[in-house]
Amino acid sequence: MTHWRGIWAVFCGGLVAGAYMTKVPPALPQMRAALDLSLVEATFIVTTFNVLGMLVGIFAGMLGDRYGRKRFALAGLALMALGGALGAAVDAFVPLLVSRFVEGVGFILFAVPAPALMSAMSADARSRAKALGLWSAYMPTGGTVALLAAPVFIAVASWRALWLAIAAAALLAAIAIARAVPAMPTARVSSLRLLVESLAQPGNVVMSLLFACYVAQWTSIMVWLPTFLAERGTSTAAASAATALMVLVNAPGNLAGGWFLSRGVPRAALVITASVIAGLCEIGMLAPALPGAARYALVLVFSACAGVIPASVFAGLPVHARSPQHIATGNGMVLQLSNIGQFFGPLAIAWIVSHYGGWEATLWAMLAFALAAAACGVALGRIESRRR
Repeated sequence: MTHWRGIWAVFCGGLVAGAYMTKVPPALPQMRAALDLSLVEATFIVTTFNVLGMLVGIFAGMLGDRYGRKRFALAGLALMALGGALGAAVDAFVPLLVSRFVEGVGFILFAVPAPALMSAMSADARSRAKALGLWSAYMPTGGTVALLAAPVFIAVASWRALWLAIAAAALLAAIAIARAVPAMPTARVSSLRLLVESLAQPGNVVMSLLFACYVAQWTSIMVWLPTFLAERGTSTAAASAATALMVLVNAPGNLAGGWFLSRGVPRAALVITASVIAGLCEIGMLAPALPGAARYALVLVFSACAGVIPASVFAGLPVHARSPQHIATGNGMVLQLSNIGQFFGPLAIAWIVSHYGGWEATLWAMLAFALAAAACGVALGRIESRRR
């Protein structure tokens, strides 16, 4: 029988993880003023969260498979809570950077084994597809909650209150998982074999590259949208709401991706179509000739349509894993490349804007990411055709 109580507990932890990913952008204007941060320093506050993941994601997955996924997930939530509490107490750039690094360690320890936990609690392929489809929406759903809550906390108190509230949510999620998720057997395969056999799966490699290209686009837009709107006179509350909507519409895309896959639509077709639509939207959203409302509408279309890519990747993890024991290691590969994309994507955009005089100059970088994602879709289609 599928253990839905445990699956929902893990998803609640995912909501907290999503909140940690999006809590910084709406707070950046106040943080920059309070701590005298430059644009590049502010970018590091966002992207340092991803440093550990981009270095050791696959090893976190391997160790989770080998020594206990539930144990790693609980440790991750505890570290996210600790990092949030530390961040709320700092008053300088470097300590804030350190606190974000601690949060990033916690995020990777939780997010890597989470899909494998959900898969293990599913009784059959159909419930597994539903559970992993649900998981693919953790970031936009949790991220939207944080983006909507941020203006309230910032207006009533400050960004520090937001940090403390999300840290408390991480502790509550850890308690729920400790109680609801059953003990899981550890893998009987050696750590080195888990690593080597997961790296040898071409589908894992392509899906990891695909996710990096996707998040480089999506995260860059999400991170800099509040700043872009603020520069054009939008209030903090309105900019946060606009960003929250951009994040929120990604969730129906995630769920739609799972729906299409469950009805036999090829994974490659979804990825290629979404990548082409993303590129076309980027051309429009960065076109100065279009009115602001039209450009923002294209941001929403981009986020919704691109949302099928995470669903395609997470649903593909059990398909391309050598065995169920390899799922977390494969997800570690995906998240490692994802964190690389999240780290370098916003930094590249900030550098281009700073050196070439405007947001419109970033178009070619965004189109390069979209084209690379489409190429990954083509490669994934060939791999899965050979498997069939």
